[in-house]
Amino acid sequence: MTIEKMGSSVKCIIATSILFTALSTAASAHGAVNIKLAHNGNTNPDDPQNVGVSAFKEMVEERSNGSINVQIYPAGQLGDARTIVEGIQLGMIEMGDVENGPMGGFVPEAMLWDLPFIFRDIDHAHNVLDGEIGRSVQEKYTDVGIRHLAYNDGGFRYFTNDQRPIHSMEDLEGLKIRVMESEVMVDTVNAFGASAVPMSFGELYTALQQGVVDGQENPMNLIYSQRFYEVQDYLSLSGHFYYPRQYIAAEAWWQTLDEEHQDIISQAALEASSIQRSSLAEYEVEMRNVLESNGMKINEVEKDAFIEAAFEKIYPDYYEILGSGDATRGEELIKAVMAAE
Repeated sequence: MTIEKMGSSVKCIIATSILFTALSTAASAHGAVNIKLAHNGNTNPDDPQNVGVSAFKEMVEERSNGSINVQIYPAGQLGDARTIVEGIQLGMIEMGDVENGPMGGFVPEAMLWDLPFIFRDIDHAHNVLDGEIGRSVQEKYTDVGIRHLAYNDGGFRYFTNDQRPIHSMEDLEGLKIRVMESEVMVDTVNAFGASAVPMSFGELYTALQQGVVDGQENPMNLIYSQRFYEVQDYLSLSGHFYYPRQYIAAEAWWQTLDEEHQDIISQAALEASSIQRSSLAEYEVEMRNVLESNGMKINEVEKDAFIEAAFEKIYPDYYEILGSGDATRGEELIKAVMAAE
């Protein structure tokens, strides 16, 4: 197909990619590196995500003696999570801090982290992500034009809704629950008895306000930062999904960097991840108190039936995908995660 026959959006992408390459080449020639780091979280500087990316910026700029400049684009300024990942693939964005929800569409093995109740607690999650299994998934990203640098935390996810507290699976029946654009998450919420509605995060508040959906599921810091307590009465501590984010970079751009700059960025990403994790652990305790003070009714959840449904109805459907076509390998991978300390 010739460029003349392409749509305007395709032409725009091609033109922007060519411009990015030219600018990157020119910058490299002068020894300067400019990084656009995008995420679709909020702009609150106290939010752990922003604490992390700000620490990354400070470390990179200081350690490079100013030869690397990091410009942070929060709050979806460069698009939602999927758009950011696509921009990184195309080389239009150098780096992103992106939640795992859309990642399975790029690296199927990343769906492993989306499985419900795959992690017992936060320490279990960190040990797996930072260990051999986590590294094996990271390596898959280079095949799709992405350099995976580090995992950071989004925390565990909880149900909220405006109808009733969720104590058991029966309480989810008949509720329309917004989920991220993740096949695993859609399948899981449906298996739990609700009707899953995949939707962009930016559309969610209005959808809750207008009753398009009855509820949603997110970590506490996002429930607070997005003011969902204004349109949701109940917060149920299900902890059904763990919510990793990741620092990722455009692989083609990465290969234009010299080894010293690569080392600075890699190390800063790991350290920023650690800073972000510690910040989130403290922040979540504070957020529970804040949400209660804003009128949300918070309850514990009876998890046994949820966990049983996950094992029986969700995991087997993903054995083959996670095993790259080998269902036995996929099942073994899940068992290895669950058996990890």
